Amino acid sequence: MARQEHSLWGGIRWWRLLFWLVAGVLLMVSTLFGWRRTEEFLIKDDRFRIAEAEDFASPSRNLLLEGIHYAPASQIRRVFAEDFGRSLYLVPIQERRRQILEIDWVENASVSKIWPDTVKVRIRERVPVAFVHLLPNQKDGRFQLALIDKDGYILRPRVKAKFTLPVITGIREDEERENRRARVRRVLSMLKDIGPLSQQVSEINVADPNDLVLAEHVQDGVVNLLMGDENYAERLQNFLANYDELKEKRPDAKTLDLRVDGLITAVGEEHHAQ
Repeated sequence: MARQEHSLWGGIRWWRLLFWLVAGVLLMVSTLFGWRRTEEFLIKDDRFRIAEAEDFASPSRNLLLEGIHYAPASQIRRVFAEDFGRSLYLVPIQERRRQILEIDWVENASVSKIWPDTVKVRIRERVPVAFVHLLPNQKDGRFQLALIDKDGYILRPRVKAKFTLPVITGIREDEERENRRARVRRVLSMLKDIGPLSQQVSEINVADPNDLVLAEHVQDGVVNLLMGDENYAERLQNFLANYDELKEKRPDAKTLDLRVDGLITAVGEEHHAQ
């Protein structure tokens, strides 16, 4: 009797297990089927389609761009070229963000979907800190004037813009960005040190980042000043305080060495002035 009862309960447990197993499989299949139908709906229904622009040059009303001043809007729109005319559901927003971050003016970006049919892009642009007079390129040997930010990124404005910034020379576009960054940071440190005196500086040469060379406006001309790598404000103040005497003694001097504190030397000459 005990064996029959045990066998009966064992059979009940087995059928119960089988029931839940079958129910679980049916639930999973129905869920997958339902999701497949939902996904198909999201992909094919026109309500989720990102409309193309009316003509090639016009922006799409379904692509919203925010924070753009100097970054090329057309270049950002081209990132989404293959998304126009298809469902918002299919837009790979992480991949699109990665592509946008490759654009020179873009420091950071976010890409989000606004249902049912719109993509929003928020841009934080790089901030130029100086003009950069790039060394001649290999193609035509011409100098190029561009902009540069604090991290050494070369920037070229695509729209009319007016910047009041210092000019840096001695930077090559084909050098490592970290090298450009180090040179720019050295210039920014010097400009911070000399403060208001920077208004008379027309160019800073950073070919040797440990020996900055300033082109300083003085009266009716420009003098090149070898500044070294420290005590910029003190050395520049000493030069300005003694310039009249220097000009009287050496009116032909165009390059002066200020790298020894308290001493000003006309380069190529033995003449010294305190």
